[in-house]
Amino acid sequence: MATVTTTEIDTSSTFFPEPFPEGLPVINLARISLAKLLDGDEKEASTLFEVCKDKGFCYLDLRTHAKGVRLTKQAEQMHQAAKKFFGAPIEEKRKFKTRPPETGLLDRGYRETGCDAEGNPNKMEMVNIAQSDFFSGEEPDYQLPPFLAPYEDLFKSIMRDANEIHNVILTILEKQLQIPPGTFTSIHKLTQNSGDFVRVLNYPAPKDGIPLKDPPTPPHRDAVSVALLFTWQGGLQITNAPNEYKRLDTELDPEDSWFYVPPIPGHVIMNLGDAMHIMTNGLLNSGKHRVVTPPGPQGRHQRLSVLLVARPWADAKLRTVDSPLVRPGQYLDQDLTAREWGREKVLRIIGLADKAKSGKN
Repeated sequence: MATVTTTEIDTSSTFFPEPFPEGLPVINLARISLAKLLDGDEKEASTLFEVCKDKGFCYLDLRTHAKGVRLTKQAEQMHQAAKKFFGAPIEEKRKFKTRPPETGLLDRGYRETGCDAEGNPNKMEMVNIAQSDFFSGEEPDYQLPPFLAPYEDLFKSIMRDANEIHNVILTILEKQLQIPPGTFTSIHKLTQNSGDFVRVLNYPAPKDGIPLKDPPTPPHRDAVSVALLFTWQGGLQITNAPNEYKRLDTELDPEDSWFYVPPIPGHVIMNLGDAMHIMTNGLLNSGKHRVVTPPGPQGRHQRLSVLLVARPWADAKLRTVDSPLVRPGQYLDQDLTAREWGREKVLRIIGLADKAKSGKN
């Protein structure tokens, strides 16, 4: 096992400008060791499986394996790069176009969900870098826009390393479900056209210091298989309210059902998405979550996050896996590919974002 010292993780105010406030409703998530997973620790793998059946969220401890520390350092570099590239003129950022909604993909382009009177984003803005643009071979001449081009090598390296860790998790789920090796990993390859991406998000601090009334990222479940979120301030919340997939994401959950997920140095927040919920006929959980203004003094600071996701290969059918632990039958009413299912899901997500953009705050 490749062990490292935890002193390599930066806990300075560069990344953690204020401590997370005390006395707030916080959810108790399991902490899973990447080093133990890579070392074949059966108890840790079993704990991960239980997490995926329950909340679908956990902390993945990256501190004690070189692969985890490398991914953490890449995320820190992305955090620092984001301070620069989000500072580009909004006219330049908007030239980096998203894909048409009918593609079912949110893996490329710039998007903001609201601007102030001066035209500056004041809710949330994001940059999406598509994994397929660099690794599928389908766009050999692809180039990033000028405001992102200096960071191409960083985007490539973090996507490559994240895909490896995504597949560590998927391999363990294959074993725990007692399904053939490759059932999941064969449709989550780096070179496949899947809609995988790295997403860098910026939540500007409210100018008046008052938290936004509406969450800048509304309640939703991710249209992915596995997500890894690096964040250095509070704001992410998950709900303990009923989480049936077929409820509309726009249905409101009681405010007292939402709990903060505080960032922990050296840990990435891992969650499963709807694709895993569907392919296990509801056994594995895709947790609903949202992002609100960081609490207390943290809300005075810009909040940056780095999201790394794995999605199934676009042509893969989202069918129930043949596992003795999974009830028979199909979860979806139609026999859809990941691309077809993603189209419906993405249109819903865009609708939620547009609703947030039209709000008062």
